[in-house]
Amino acid sequence: MEIIPLSGENQLAKNNFKKTKLFNIMGAWGHGYFEDDAALDFMQDIEDSENPKQLFSDAFEFAIDSDYLDSDDANSVIVASAYIDRQVNGTKFSSPEHDELLEVDTFPERNPDIDFSTLREKAVIALHKVLDESSELNELWAENEEDYPAWKQGIEQLIERLSA
Repeated sequence: MEIIPLSGENQLAKNNFKKTKLFNIMGAWGHGYFEDDAALDFMQDIEDSENPKQLFSDAFEFAIDSDYLDSDDANSVIVASAYIDRQVNGTKFSSPEHDELLEVDTFPERNPDIDFSTLREKAVIALHKVLDESSELNELWAENEEDYPAWKQGIEQLIERLSA
């Protein structure tokens, strides 16, 4: 089981709080899978969804069919893929310093009847779209020469784990 830590200096900014049913974080920015406000919003959508598998499938299909993938939709792909990675590979995302990600880690146990493994292929294709030149999120990260390699490597590692 691999533990994926949040990035160092760019950890979740907890100074600005947003009260939601689940996540009390706002102002998130970093190269980790969940370090973006849009990613946190999608995590809340997952928790609120009656059919998370369909939500994931829709996010992947939208990305795959898009000529240009905006950053919010790209973040949805990343988050959905990370949830699948947790279920099929056992990848752990929370840590004592970041227990807000415990919701991701406990998602499979709270949803034992959902088999996300059938979405692995779609997730991989959609993640490749996130790294494509037609992805706004990729464009934005590419502008940051210092952090872009770490962000890209994280996505590539997720692709690798889901492709195994």
